Amino acid sequence: MPSRGFTKMINLNRQATQPAVFKHLSIALLAAATLIVAGCNSERDENDGELINALVLPTDVVLNLYCENVGIFGENCVLEDPENPYATTTIIEFDVNNPDAANKFELYNAIPAGPTGAKARFYLWATALARRQSGENQYYTALHLHELFDANSNVLSEDELVREQALKAYRSVLDNFFGSVTVFKCFTCGFPPGEEPENAVPLNERVADHLFRTASTDFVVPGGLRRLVPGPDFLVQDLFVEWGYSYQPCTDLPDCTNGVVTVGEF
Repeated sequence: MPSRGFTKMINLNRQATQPAVFKHLSIALLAAATLIVAGCNSERDENDGELINALVLPTDVVLNLYCENVGIFGENCVLEDPENPYATTTIIEFDVNNPDAANKFELYNAIPAGPTGAKARFYLWATALARRQSGENQYYTALHLHELFDANSNVLSEDELVREQALKAYRSVLDNFFGSVTVFKCFTCGFPPGEEPENAVPLNERVADHLFRTASTDFVVPGGLRRLVPGPDFLVQDLFVEWGYSYQPCTDLPDCTNGVVTVGEF
């Protein structure tokens, strides 16, 4: 029976987008380099003024899976992965008694947008999941595995290994955190700062929509991420049956708020 939980996030649609020409330019300039992003606990040396405790982030989109179930609920091997820039970073989760103490989304927002930040985003959320097993952490790990699949695939070749890992991570949201929701603030609704309305979104519906509709992930990449399940739409529903669930797609596009995911009883 899937477990139930509640998770919190700051802004589901915080991901900035870039015109394609700038994305390509970024790849060309950074293909053989790394990006350095200061962690929230970085300090400045009084002697030379240089920033220390910075994070050196990967900029490539090739993910070497450190173990079979990396990024999946119950597996913590990502903490031993030498390519993980967040392995020793303190990631502070949301605390209902102290909501201002969290730094998870500050670290997330500091990662460069576009494909050069996709691998770092995966490592951030997989690390958060290994340290605190929540639906939100599993969902974002899956989402950015999906992003890496998209970034490292083209019309001639697709990254099958990462495709399968992304599908496993999405399924883990359903199997282990079926009742979890994520809460985001609407920063574009015209309310004064600090008074933005919040909206709870069931993660099982987000997973189903990401697998069913390319447009549902256009907050990650303009136009959306390529589908993990190619072919006709009914193949996604067939996959859900295989996983032990059923999905009735939303009909209120483009908002897509009335999709329904249920646990199958056969």
